[in-house]
Amino acid sequence: MSIFQRKLLCDMASTLPTSEPEDACGDMQAGSALQDVLFSEVATSVCYWATVLLLAIACTGLLYWRFTHPGPAVPVGDPFGVTTPPWLIVSLPPIGVAASLGHAAWSAVRGQRIWRMLATAAVLIAVMGVATLLETHLAAFQKRVHRSQKSIVVHEVRL
Repeated sequence: MSIFQRKLLCDMASTLPTSEPEDACGDMQAGSALQDVLFSEVATSVCYWATVLLLAIACTGLLYWRFTHPGPAVPVGDPFGVTTPPWLIVSLPPIGVAASLGHAAWSAVRGQRIWRMLATAAVLIAVMGVATLLETHLAAFQKRVHRSQKSIVVHEVRL
């Protein structure tokens, strides 16, 4: 709320026929003070750098998981016969996250906060997380299907 709007609301509250116009204006001033503290330069800066730090930690955790639990590297193909190497697909999101976080940090050091870069990094981290989750659950599902097919073959042989 701008200062002009606060003053206008205080004036409107003072023209009301009630016996408590000072209380209404005082409440707005207390709310205004809280809003000034929450959206101050220091609070915004702390939130920005905390977001950068949390996104870097999340990316590091996903990369650690990726390197300690390597999944099946199956080349991705398309109908035109072009095969994309798996190392390229696995390495692009972390490079994008590092570039986005680096650009966001560099801009913040220069005095500009670019929340768009943090959103880009967050989306890339979400893509990495979903890919890792799907990869682990699909691998577990394939193992269960393979075991059940073996047990069906064993039962058929015994019959």
